[in-house]
Amino acid sequence: MHTVILGAGISGLSAAYALQELSPGGYSIYEQAPAVGGLCQTQQVDGYQFDTVSHVLHFRSDETRDLVQQILGDNLIRRERSAWIHFRRRYVPYPFQTHLNALPATAQADCLAGYLRAWLKRKIAGSRQPENFGEWVDEYFGKGIARHFMRPYNQKLWGVVPEQMGLDWIRPFVPQTELKQVISNVVSSRNHQVGYNPYFFYPARGGIQTVCEAFRTRLTEVHLNREAVEIDLDRRTILFNDGSRVGYDRLISTIPLPVLIRRSKGIPDELRHEAARLRWTSLLNLTYCLRRPVQRPFHWAYFPEKEFPFFRLVFPSNISSALAPQGGGLIAAEISNPGPGKEEELEQQVQSNLIELGWIEQPRDVVCVVRNYFPYAYPVHDLERAQRVRRLLHFLQTKRVWSIGRFGAWRYSSMDDAITEALHIVPAVLALTS
Repeated sequence: MHTVILGAGISGLSAAYALQELSPGGYSIYEQAPAVGGLCQTQQVDGYQFDTVSHVLHFRSDETRDLVQQILGDNLIRRERSAWIHFRRRYVPYPFQTHLNALPATAQADCLAGYLRAWLKRKIAGSRQPENFGEWVDEYFGKGIARHFMRPYNQKLWGVVPEQMGLDWIRPFVPQTELKQVISNVVSSRNHQVGYNPYFFYPARGGIQTVCEAFRTRLTEVHLNREAVEIDLDRRTILFNDGSRVGYDRLISTIPLPVLIRRSKGIPDELRHEAARLRWTSLLNLTYCLRRPVQRPFHWAYFPEKEFPFFRLVFPSNISSALAPQGGGLIAAEISNPGPGKEEELEQQVQSNLIELGWIEQPRDVVCVVRNYFPYAYPVHDLERAQRVRRLLHFLQTKRVWSIGRFGAWRYSSMDDAITEALHIVPAVLALTS
């Protein structure tokens, strides 16, 4: 019984690792790129190291944390989160809703009043089940917090208004709050580092790709530069871009679900239409390599305002000083759904913003700027996503195909979530198909 894995990103590598442990020699993994890692790759330019798109590890699963610590050894550091939100020319600690004392007086009053009205409404009338993310934000945070941060930031990130988004993604990623946390911050300025990542982990050296490489060194059947261009679901064969063809008994795919459906033979037309309606964001990541260190000890900062093209700035050299040469620094700007052909314009605009914000003193501080564009970055959890994905994944499983990971299962998830999912799903797949 031979298993083929498509994609050597973190999901595919983790699945292969689980197969290597349970069924040595019974798998092959194929990756279209010349290196493993997918979105979790690290580049080296002029003495700087940086991830092509920012990642850190949160470890909601002890099993996953123990595994990564085992394979990385002492090359794993823990950091207390330093996350901020830019708001009206000041930085507010993250999360916004538990740090209202840092807001200007009028915004603070608006947010606090809105939160209290929403809280009283729930207590008096009872909680109702919101139908979409926009209603959920108003119901649990109030219209002030929604207006000043939650709505503009999420629309900037996802490219759709909150009313067009479902609720099946928010629990792990949107920090919940209690009344006492909001009030104690306003009254006594007490900070509340709530959320799923008050601390995080990252490789001390080598960037996030060291996690992927650590998995790869334990695998025996990794084939690079092999892109699957056609999957015959009935014959269980895969045609690759070099003209070669392989067969499989079971298939684990981590490539984007719409791509898998588009390249597969034997998909009913109605399911092709379902896949064509899935929504996602693309991402442009601009990394600025600096001659000077980053001036503030931030790890990342969110930008809800429209005047800034980026939704987040990340400061990799503050996460691991080994990523930049002595005396240097790194800033990465993340832009959701950039317009086609606007890379140069955006690069100049972001640099002007960084100077205006004080992150760069003058243009000559920039050694170079590296662009990384990803056509698939975040699956959008719109109101129809859950049912569409359920139907697609169910059909694929009837054909002995399991589509997993952020893009395969078309679900917003973190890097360590992907590892955990792969470790759990592989034994289940083996049990069902042995």
